[in-house]
Amino acid sequence: MVVEGLCKVFGNSLKQALDMLAGGATKEEVFERTGQIVGVHNVSFGVKEGEIFVLMGLSGSGKSTLIRFINRLVEPTAGKVLIDGRDVAAVRRSELTALCRKDMSMVFQSFALMPQRTVLPNAAFGLEVAGVGKKEREARAMTVLEQVGLAPFAQKLPSQLSGGMQQRVGLARALAVNPSLINGRSSLQYPSA
Repeated sequence: MVVEGLCKVFGNSLKQALDMLAGGATKEEVFERTGQIVGVHNVSFGVKEGEIFVLMGLSGSGKSTLIRFINRLVEPTAGKVLIDGRDVAAVRRSELTALCRKDMSMVFQSFALMPQRTVLPNAAFGLEVAGVGKKEREARAMTVLEQVGLAPFAQKLPSQLSGGMQQRVGLARALAVNPSLINGRSSLQYPSA
């Protein structure tokens, strides 16, 4: 497999964001000036047959988004993913289905975020269920969004965030109710019998 120049920008002004990135702007500058979120920018690598390849990085660094490019759960804004010389982004859906069934397997993360709600009400949901008034729950949710580094994204939908950012929305929801205990098991772990 070969990944060449992959880029994903979440939003509507893709060309403007790509032009800014090409001009040397940081993802923070792109967000500040356009409101577009850069999930992945200009990633290239190759994985040889039989090789084990590990992606590591901080939450929100684009790991989950990058993995989702490979089987097109996320469409790239730019770049290529080549499997056996075929560009995954260029194959028809029917070919992609066959390719995924034959050559790919994936463990999905589970977030339980409500796709129609922005980050702030998603983070405040536990407080809403507990009957906390809107003003207080939004203030508490904003406080924990600041703690997890997502306050600037409070008005974005989950679909506009990277996988790691979505995980942090779930963490913010857990923190907002000020619990005595948080079960921090990985969303990728199998539950024990």
